[in-house]
Amino acid sequence: MPSHNSNWTWAPVKEGNTTVGRVRYAASTAQEYRNFKTQAAAPRTNRFGHRQINHPVGGGIKKAYVSMKLRRRMPNAQRAALAGVNVLNPGYNPAGAHKAHLGPDVFGGPSRRENLANERPSINLRGHKKIENRINRLMKAVTAPGDTSPTRTRGGLVVAEDYSNTGQPTGRTYMTSIKDHTTNTRSYHKLTFTPI
Repeated sequence: MPSHNSNWTWAPVKEGNTTVGRVRYAASTAQEYRNFKTQAAAPRTNRFGHRQINHPVGGGIKKAYVSMKLRRRMPNAQRAALAGVNVLNPGYNPAGAHKAHLGPDVFGGPSRRENLANERPSINLRGHKKIENRINRLMKAVTAPGDTSPTRTRGGLVVAEDYSNTGQPTGRTYMTSIKDHTTNTRSYHKLTFTPI
């Protein structure tokens, strides 16, 4: 079954016995990554940038972009408390809502409003987490033994998420550039989550 294959090209995201979405993976190119980064138009300051587009009527969020340098979080590093931090889409508040990072905190994404969206727990833990794990494996595959520095840049990540009029996330795209420091080359990857 696709969900048990760590090199999936697609996999279902389940909530109990119900499929609530799909994740997809495809190899990409430097040009596609650059085009997506240009479209995001979210210049980075201190390794992170963001841009938000609102609906013309009502003013709620329509689309969010984040752009960041990829790092690897230190094992057992303390996570930021999110209770007092606002989100991009406060109008959407499903039962047990998670504050989901658009640019994952495990890769150095900040825990602040511009990088957090309310999401269903099953989608955050089984959809976005599956994508994060895949990106982590891509980084590990080109990391030399002993290269564990949490401050070393390991590539770049640009994320776009779309929202309905009520702020419900309707799809997220991750475009990543992974740097191989041994060969000084990069690989490019596109990963998406689409709710059903």
